[in-house]
Amino acid sequence: MATSVEMVKFARADGTEVPAYSSAKGPKNGLVVIQEWWGINDQIKATAGNMADKCGVQVCVPDLYRSKVAYEAAEANHLLSELDWPGAMQDAKASAAYLKSQGCEKVAIVGFCMGGALALGAGCSFDEISASICFYGFNAGLADMATMTKPTQCHFGTMDDIKGFSATDAQDKLEGLLTTAGCPVEFYRYQGAGHGFMNGTDWGKEMQLKLGRPANDQAVIDLAMDRVNVFLQKHLA
Repeated sequence: MATSVEMVKFARADGTEVPAYSSAKGPKNGLVVIQEWWGINDQIKATAGNMADKCGVQVCVPDLYRSKVAYEAAEANHLLSELDWPGAMQDAKASAAYLKSQGCEKVAIVGFCMGGALALGAGCSFDEISASICFYGFNAGLADMATMTKPTQCHFGTMDDIKGFSATDAQDKLEGLLTTAGCPVEFYRYQGAGHGFMNGTDWGKEMQLKLGRPANDQAVIDLAMDRVNVFLQKHLA
């Protein structure tokens, strides 16, 4: 039976309450999982549960949209346009602190799309986070990645077309900054994959088709998950 996540609440340093979904405490290490622009839907909760199972970690998924969920791109774009990015960074920090309060010795962070950008920014900025994993998202305004010191793993598709965020231009810029930083880095580009390639649900496949993106490949999803597991076992040991 796959690991489930249940609603929890905790406070940021500024006192703001953070609603989140967490698996049960017990694992030695933790993983903050940051949503895509859709919000906290069943897919991201299932992904977090799968990562808990595969990687042997306690997961925590902060609800950055505070219960709002989109099922169409226009809705998601509206929610993203209203996102308080500095506040989302603080949600990520508080999630890492929550996992440590549950007994986790080290905490990594992983995110998808906007969550990938936040995973990079939070990993670069906060001592509570020991390693960062980014899937197809980079926001240069969140942190100077040329100063990154933490182990970092990045996953992008060669057919991603969101310029300035996850397309080849952003990928090249990010890889260059991480190389300059000199941190331990793994940078993967998946041939023929588009933006959002990790969503293997029927809804995700339908959405890729609707958005004119390449079809998602389960073999690519499995390969990326294997790489995430190996990375976490190495850097949270």
